[in-house]
Amino acid sequence: MNVLHLNTYDTLGGAARASYRLHQGLLQSGVHSRQLVLQKNSQDPEIYVYSEPRFVKRLRAIADQWPLHFYPGHARAFSAHWVPNSVPQTIKAFPFDILHIHWINRLLIPEGLPRLTDKPVVWTLQDMWAMTGGCHYTQGCDLFMTQCGRCPQLNSSHPKDLSRRVWQRKKRAWQHFCPVIITPSSWLAHAVQKSPLLGHCQVKIIPNGLDTNRYRPIPKPIAREVLQLPQDKKIILTGGVSLLKEPHKGWDLLCETARRLTSQQEMFWVIFGQQTAPGLEGLPVHCLGALADDIALALTYSAADVMVVPSRQEAFGQVATEAMACGTPVAAFSGTGVQDIVDHQVNGYLAQPFDPQSLAEGIQWVLAAGATLGECARQKAEQAFSLPVVVQKHLELYQSLTR
Repeated sequence: MNVLHLNTYDTLGGAARASYRLHQGLLQSGVHSRQLVLQKNSQDPEIYVYSEPRFVKRLRAIADQWPLHFYPGHARAFSAHWVPNSVPQTIKAFPFDILHIHWINRLLIPEGLPRLTDKPVVWTLQDMWAMTGGCHYTQGCDLFMTQCGRCPQLNSSHPKDLSRRVWQRKKRAWQHFCPVIITPSSWLAHAVQKSPLLGHCQVKIIPNGLDTNRYRPIPKPIAREVLQLPQDKKIILTGGVSLLKEPHKGWDLLCETARRLTSQQEMFWVIFGQQTAPGLEGLPVHCLGALADDIALALTYSAADVMVVPSRQEAFGQVATEAMACGTPVAAFSGTGVQDIVDHQVNGYLAQPFDPQSLAEGIQWVLAAGATLGECARQKAEQAFSLPVVVQKHLELYQSLTR
């Protein structure tokens, strides 16, 4: 079987890491897997770059952002994607039985998707962009269920604004486009089913996978010694490269949660993915910055007593599975994709959405629960999120589409 994956990046960002892990798992299972990407960071010979002259790529990026200049104060994560390229023609040079689309912002415009191939198409969603008029997460707005307009993330009060136009473009382009949609969580699957843009598609829930041999428990004293973290504190871990930048990641909720914790003198905060922690002033905090590889991440997760995921909206919660694979229980809010990962008071704690006091109580419950919680977290990661398990689910889907 030949599978061609489309993704903007090969390894940069959570969505890219998820698709790259799947690609690696498929190769290990004997599938001929390739990726076509806009930007390549790995040395993998099966990753191919969509190439065009640098000045054309630069002009295209500038032109693609041009409509947003009419909306000062717009949200950072908003993508209109209206400038076409020749990716649909490039794909024809690759032999494949299945075309697997992943996160394709800047790689493909909505009108290009139906023209890619007449072979089976699978599309894994890692955010909500495919359902909306341009935002990647709705921040609680439900206008995507009609046709957008008056977009709060554009700071717009006009009914026929850019979000309405992008939504209508998708509606026209995708009327007869019927890929099998994969969502990594039931939360995202329910959003797809409510979407007029994708509600006609078949939806399968398959979680993102990870290598549980790389992400494994490392003895806590060793992990803390390597990272130069205190041995005598309860370490609360949180992080991610977009935690400070994206409102749906809940940094404000995390800061409020931290202020509500008791026994602060026994606790020590560790933040990865950023160099600063505004709002946590006065608390013992250490920022690790960006972590470059799986080994550094596994050490960091293993050093912690609890991983906190404060997101308001989360398509899956990859940091939660990575932490659990390293034997670290997770405290998060219910009502997001993380609720498919964490079993309440079994391998972590699901707080009431989106109540900082409830999350604070959850963190303290986890810290008091003992080592069994971490053992259960590792067991859940092995049984539900290990790469062989996730790859097999994809293979069964591919085979059902190519019979």
